[in-house]
Amino acid sequence: MEKVLISRILVALDASSSSRNILQAGIKLATHLNAELNVLFIEDIDLLHVAELPFVREVIYGAPVGRSINVMAMERSMQTQSAQLRKLVESIARENQIKITFSVMRGNVARMLCDASQQTDLLVIGKNTQLLLKSRKIGSITRLVLATARCNLVVLQYGSIIERPVVVVYTGDRTSQRALTLAIELAREDHNQLIIVLPAVDDSDYQQLCESVQNNVRDHSLQISLVRLPINSAEQILQVIQQVHGRILLLESDSAFLTDLEQQLLIMQSDVPVILLR
Repeated sequence: MEKVLISRILVALDASSSSRNILQAGIKLATHLNAELNVLFIEDIDLLHVAELPFVREVIYGAPVGRSINVMAMERSMQTQSAQLRKLVESIARENQIKITFSVMRGNVARMLCDASQQTDLLVIGKNTQLLLKSRKIGSITRLVLATARCNLVVLQYGSIIERPVVVVYTGDRTSQRALTLAIELAREDHNQLIIVLPAVDDSDYQQLCESVQNNVRDHSLQISLVRLPINSAEQILQVIQQVHGRILLLESDSAFLTDLEQQLLIMQSDVPVILLR
């Protein structure tokens, strides 16, 4: 079984109050995988460009009219955010006795994250979702990173953390075998419990998948639970996660059994961290 080599992890932080959770997730993965941990904060240059437009106004609740945006004040605010995040990273690094490299860059956030993904093995990002008419919309930056990043990805709902038990989707192809390998590593911290989700296929293919799973896990002392999907859909996978109380999901990013739309839906609606293997 092909081993997943993750020696460099990059955590993308923003100025939200959930940065600590995202950083802690990166630390947990870096510690378990014995990987180098880097943190990146990108100052959004698009905000500055918009602020410089003459017709843009800042609207304050209760004020009769909007006012022009102070670009210099926005610059100072970004510098303050960078300094605060640097202190947070240094503080958490001391608490966990781990070395973390912190960098600040300025540019288009999505584009710079995609560029940075070429220099790392695993990119950890948070997702902004809004509950709107009972459907969630994922942030535009997250959507672009999902579509264009070159490395493995961890997508977390803001406020969520890396926990167990581990759930992995296994289709038998090379990338899903890598997902299974990483899932086995992560499951060792949870009394060796691992839930493996198999796609809706005919009985013959299902039997072959079961045999493939047994061949891949036979050298590991694991408590395996196999779950066969009745239908290949994001909704069914989310139901399985809820039923088995799964706390983290691993799957291949270019899955043949889920459409791109279904995969986006899965990531959007998942309340647990999702690791996408590429």
